Amino acid sequence: MGNLLKMDFLKLRKFKMFFVFLLVILAVTIALPILGKIFSNILLNIVENSGEGQAIAEAEMLVEEFNRPYALSNIFRAPMGGLSILWMLLFISGASFMYMDLANGYVKNIAGQIPSHGYLAVSKLVIINIHNIAMMLVGVIGSLIGYGVSRGLTADADIGAGIVEFLLKILLASALSAVLLFFTTGLGNKALGIVLGVFLGLGMMSLLYVPLNFALSRLLDKPDLNLSAYMPDQMVLMTQINVWAALIEGIVLTLVFLFLTMRFVNRRDVK
Repeated sequence: MGNLLKMDFLKLRKFKMFFVFLLVILAVTIALPILGKIFSNILLNIVENSGEGQAIAEAEMLVEEFNRPYALSNIFRAPMGGLSILWMLLFISGASFMYMDLANGYVKNIAGQIPSHGYLAVSKLVIINIHNIAMMLVGVIGSLIGYGVSRGLTADADIGAGIVEFLLKILLASALSAVLLFFTTGLGNKALGIVLGVFLGLGMMSLLYVPLNFALSRLLDKPDLNLSAYMPDQMVLMTQINVWAALIEGIVLTLVFLFLTMRFVNRRDVK
């Protein structure tokens, strides 16, 4: 198992898409707050020339907001700068990495050293979690730099809760990666894994939750029911998530889809 982990970690270190996306995440999370401040000042100059009092007041409020120190808790609550497209990059990169062995063939001498071919799935999930944590930490570092340069930072009272939420999002990312692992490594379908990664990253699965939410709200007579607030792919995009829902769903989904992937991999001949 140790050799298998080393082999997969070496593959990750040589995986070009991973490092390209790391640079993209870093650049975007640094630039976003800086550009926000620049554009707020440009907007103020434009509306001042227009002479409209209400518009000027609103623009001044926006500039004031971008000059206020940014809370550290918000950075940890939105480790990808609050951008769903960066989560999409994380899942696309993860799905592509998990399919590599099927595209190139398993390594016979490694597979022969482990008691079960299902361990190949375990190793992949361990390494993909390293992949996810690295991307999320880079997103946090980029936001720290961007907000630190443009607005300054403040250690607010919710910093502890923000870090807890960051850790829960690592767990949720692990659960969603386990789902992708099932489709890419378990079923051997890279295209479906990539498409699902796009849907998960962009939060597009919410389109499926709308009719389900409507049906359940009518059935349970709860008009204020919000199913999306309890779905893992939606929680990674949200702030101030339900701690218990994230914890339970993260653990259960990871274990269930890892088990299913191991079963499918055990049935496949090592090439």
